Amino acid sequence: MPTDKKINFPEPALASELSSLQKELCEHYNECSAPLNQAVWIFRLLNGMSPEDWDAFAAEHDLGQWLSLPIDSDAYPNLKRFQETLEKLAYQTDHDPLTGLANRRAFDRILDIEIERSKRARTPLSLAIFDLDDFKRVNDTYGHPQGDEVLRAFAGHLKATTRRYDLAARFGGEEFALVMAGSGVVRAQRMLDRLLHEFRQLEFTTPDGNDAFRVTCSVGLTCYKGSVNITDKELIKMADGALYDAKAAGKDQIRVSRLPFADNVPNDTLVHANEKQFLFGGK
Repeated sequence: MPTDKKINFPEPALASELSSLQKELCEHYNECSAPLNQAVWIFRLLNGMSPEDWDAFAAEHDLGQWLSLPIDSDAYPNLKRFQETLEKLAYQTDHDPLTGLANRRAFDRILDIEIERSKRARTPLSLAIFDLDDFKRVNDTYGHPQGDEVLRAFAGHLKATTRRYDLAARFGGEEFALVMAGSGVVRAQRMLDRLLHEFRQLEFTTPDGNDAFRVTCSVGLTCYKGSVNITDKELIKMADGALYDAKAAGKDQIRVSRLPFADNVPNDTLVHANEKQFLFGGK
């Protein structure tokens, strides 16, 4: 911050005050991004600080969750700035800051909506859960900044490969998820095969720039067609179980869970159980 600004308070004291208050509120509500049924507005007048000063100050001290509203006679620019800040905060609430994909909170909400839509329309809904193979070794060998680069690269590849109306999310750590509305097992697996093939071709440069390495990914896939009652947690558990099978089978591959709706097909169709899983999985 420039020293010639006429700010009527010491910056370190202000940063400490706002950071302490932010931490206290977060601990009280368990999570800063948790949705609240009620809200409390806390005002702090900052004499002599311009909007530009605040932006620099907030960025330096990680105070991005605080809203700022300039007080002067020209209301429209201030209200527009306030609206832009709200939109930015709304985006941050539903998106992972490292990868830009949807976060777990947004994923849970959308998956629940898509399950209900599948129940009503009897349309297929596929869910894939990804886990980067041996990712801990990447962090331990090349450092966390290089690990972050791998995560961002996979997220970008996932987003570029999928359809606009699919939901790609960071599930947590090195795990990602993909909700594919309208896609059955055959179509989803075809797309995932292509995604894994292309990702394993990517090369990452080591921090010293003298070598390169590659990363692979394992995937668990499941599908739902609305014909049986199921919860989002049950669907996630099925995909997660398939992911475990992919890891146990050697990694860098896709495994499909049992499809719950296929078992409802009458036995007198003379179709074996494994054939039902394929035939009734949808496209």
